[in-house]
Amino acid sequence: MLKNISIYLFLLTVAFGASNCSKKSLDQFPLDQISGQTYWNTEQDLQLYNNAVYPLYIVGFGTGFGDATLQPWGVTQAQIVYGDQITDNAAPLNYSTVAANQFIGYTKDGSGSDGWNFSNIRTLNYFLDNYQKAQLTDSIKHIYAGEIYFFKAWDYFEKVKLFGDVPWITHVLSTNSPELQAPRTPRAQVMDSVTALLDKAIAWLPAKGTTGWTDRLNKDAALHLKARIGLHEGTFRKYHGIADYQKFLTMAVQACETLMSSGHYSIYKYPSVADPYNQQFGQYTYANNPEIILWKQYSADVQLGVAFSRYFAQNLRAQFGVTRNLVDEYLCTDGNPISTSPLYNSANRGLITKEFANRDPRLAQTVAQYGTYELANTSIQGANNAPYPNLPGLSGNKCPTGYRLAKWFLNDPADWNRITNGMQACPIFRYAETLLIYAEAKAELNQCDQGVLDNTINKLRDRVGMPHLMIGTLPADPELDAAYTQYCDYTPSPLLREIRRERRVELAFENTRWDDLMRWKAGKFLNIPVLGMKFVQTEYPKLTPGKDLYVNETGYIEPYQKTMPGRNRVFDDRQYYFPIPIEDLTLNPNLVQNPGWLSK
Repeated sequence: MLKNISIYLFLLTVAFGASNCSKKSLDQFPLDQISGQTYWNTEQDLQLYNNAVYPLYIVGFGTGFGDATLQPWGVTQAQIVYGDQITDNAAPLNYSTVAANQFIGYTKDGSGSDGWNFSNIRTLNYFLDNYQKAQLTDSIKHIYAGEIYFFKAWDYFEKVKLFGDVPWITHVLSTNSPELQAPRTPRAQVMDSVTALLDKAIAWLPAKGTTGWTDRLNKDAALHLKARIGLHEGTFRKYHGIADYQKFLTMAVQACETLMSSGHYSIYKYPSVADPYNQQFGQYTYANNPEIILWKQYSADVQLGVAFSRYFAQNLRAQFGVTRNLVDEYLCTDGNPISTSPLYNSANRGLITKEFANRDPRLAQTVAQYGTYELANTSIQGANNAPYPNLPGLSGNKCPTGYRLAKWFLNDPADWNRITNGMQACPIFRYAETLLIYAEAKAELNQCDQGVLDNTINKLRDRVGMPHLMIGTLPADPELDAAYTQYCDYTPSPLLREIRRERRVELAFENTRWDDLMRWKAGKFLNIPVLGMKFVQTEYPKLTPGKDLYVNETGYIEPYQKTMPGRNRVFDDRQYYFPIPIEDLTLNPNLVQNPGWLSK
């Protein structure tokens, strides 16, 4: 998927250079490299234009070294993996200023949140302003317009998540356009417009398998995006006290039901492997995988690859570890949490060599135990990082919690040696998420019964042999309920709590956790102390606690004990939105800053 499109990207690099060179808001750089007199005539014109749009949105692991920092999140370009570094799922070696409420970039130089950037919207609007000039049938033009509507809906969805109200721009602006001085468009109006764009995209994009294309968007991708947007907007409105949340949850349900009834997708279990969940994420292709709705393919032969495999599997270039908080949320094999299951020995809590016993198999397939996920060639520098993660104080790149991520591990030195031409494929939309969206939306609407669970949550559990979630025997979890009460001021129903748990476990390190915390109004979960495994001196005889690394009073590694002010993150309600850059507030006095952030 998307390999051939990336090849065509080179044909329009210059054409898009002007529209993408600005990092700031409603920039006025002309798209004069594509002349209205000589372009917009053939289907190839529309197709080539859109080919250069695809990689703006379907990023995957990035390209080349893939080490660019994405703002305002402050994570590297492989955001689908590293986005969780600003959440309670992960702890980077140097703590995230975003997670710690120390986001100050916008105050240092007046620039700040790069998410407030409308250059890509300008590129999309340029197509919409011109594509009708092509001497083609509406059925052909609509396919390419449907792609642009899909991307515009996605772009605005991301902007609303970051800022709330944002300017809605329908056409390419000139230097004297009144929109340049307009206030932000209310969130409700923007999201209604996003919904309308998605409905057009779904109507105009081809159905899966009805064309010869295998590397372009289809109705299914637009339906999945609509489901994702519906769940996010519906739950955000519900928990933040905004009207009309039910209509978005219903929108999510309907989009999911269309996908689920299509017969196109199922939960895939790799045959003859002991770790089918883990194997889902270390692949070169998803061409025949019935779980993947949208994915990005890489190619070494035309130098359209990425160094992700090398830097993730070989040497942990992005130095981070999984948190104790995430590890504790995995159920035991009897379907009960560690706080109540008789299968869990509390004396083993934090002992990485013991605490994975009798746990949801996805734990050991997400986090590497000692001696697991051995590298195929242990003579390669950094090979011990996977089975025996380097703690602070040891040489090499560090795993600050001791819990090394095994998900996304591709055990192939040939791919590492390709360096920036690595070919590990990246899933973008996964059917597992569709099922999770459906289960949660139905639960939020008080419509979730055993049939819903059997068609969603329990299909995911079947892949790894976990017991089914049963309406009549929902587990108790006093520890997690207490955390909700303390940090969120509400406690979800046992059913909703378990659906949320399933989502966290299944989608860990797929860049969903930050959005989940924001829409659930659960940002204060970030206040839970960041801990790692228990430090066992006999396993690391060369390390000295208090000198090489730090542990808390009960023996757990505490990576930020001496580096983070106050030892712990302190979430503030202002963090539910990012700040508008100060320079944009200066250029347009009708913009109003988000609450809690500096306005000048």
